[in-house]
Amino acid sequence: MQLQHFATVAAKRKTLWTSYATRLKPLTGVALVDVDVEHTVPFNCVVHIPDRDRVFRELRRRGIGAGVHYPPNHTQPAFQAWNRPLPVTEESGRHLMSLPFHPAMSDDDVRHVVSVLAHALPQEDACGAC
Repeated sequence: MQLQHFATVAAKRKTLWTSYATRLKPLTGVALVDVDVEHTVPFNCVVHIPDRDRVFRELRRRGIGAGVHYPPNHTQPAFQAWNRPLPVTEESGRHLMSLPFHPAMSDDDVRHVVSVLAHALPQEDACGAC
C-alpha cells in the first residue's frame, strides 16, 4: 500500500532534507551529516553538535522531538565481546543528534526546529543572524 506513494514521499524527504541543509548552514558549530540527496532518499536528519546532551534536553523541553539514535555500535551490549577503545568514534558519538524528520513536516516546521536549535546552542556557537 505504501509503495504506491513512494515517489511522493521520496520527493518530500529530499525537499525536507535540503531545507534543513540550507537553514543549518549559518549555525556555527553545527555540522549536518551529509547524504547524497541526489541519489538517495534521506531517512533522517543527523547533526554533529557541540554540547549535545544539554542542547538535546533544551530542544525536548521546548517540544522539539530530537533524538539520539546512533550510539557507537561497539559500546552496545550485543557487541561487548568485540569491544575495544575507538576514541574517535566514541567522541563523535557524543555529538550526534537526530532532528525531527517526517514527510508530514513543512518548511515552516524546519524553520521552527532550526530557530529553537540556534537559541539552544552555546552562545559562542550560536548563529549571529538568528
